[in-house]
Amino acid sequence: MKARLKIYLTAIAALMPQPIAGVALRALGHRVDSGVKIGFSLLLIEHMALQHGARIGQFNVLRLRRLVMRTGAYFGRMNLVHGPLSISMAERSAIGNNNKVVRAAINTITFGPAMLRLGELAKITAGHRIDCTSSVYIGNFSTIAGIATEIWTHGYVHAEHGPGRYRVDGNVSIGCNVYVGSSSCITAGVQIADGIIVGARTTVATNLLEPGMYVSAGIRRLARPADPDARVDLERINDARLCETVYRKRRPV
Repeated sequence: MKARLKIYLTAIAALMPQPIAGVALRALGHRVDSGVKIGFSLLLIEHMALQHGARIGQFNVLRLRRLVMRTGAYFGRMNLVHGPLSISMAERSAIGNNNKVVRAAINTITFGPAMLRLGELAKITAGHRIDCTSSVYIGNFSTIAGIATEIWTHGYVHAEHGPGRYRVDGNVSIGCNVYVGSSSCITAGVQIADGIIVGARTTVATNLLEPGMYVSAGIRRLARPADPDARVDLERINDARLCETVYRKRRPV
């Protein structure tokens, strides 16, 4: 069966009444256990694995490559997920209401696989935006709390003169038992260690590796970034299909 046809048939099957929807989805090759509940949502998904007790609420639009929901995991309502990405949700993890998870088209803008992964009981509450140009990992028992937090996995450095610029991509990794307060901003390549509290409206642009509570400081002047080809923390992505110059952040050793 061609992939595009399977996606459209999946969307139709998911709109059928329960338990007919489960039977139809399994006939299409998806793994859907009994006890799964799917509300009135548009599911344009290539591969699904939904365990017993997983729930997808009302008025979601989910267009992605792969969705894995373990026992008790749930989507709330009015979430938008769009792009060539995968989502993996551990037991009782949750994506609440009115969140947006997006990734641009592959080859010309993005490259390789990317995913959003939530650990056990991890939660993205409501009204947040997650950029999955690269992957985002949220550990067990961590919460993206309040509203309007942004997680970005790419950013740009513009030339001092003229139109030149390059892009820097990097995975975001949030450890276990982390609390991220409302309206925070986490930038590309950031790692947040276990047990950290990020105060509301905090911009996190560097790794947080020591336990504690972190809040934004006053604005200050910093030097411009060094030449990217001279930086040991960046590697250039040599892919002729990309429409712009892209570097990826290396993980610290």
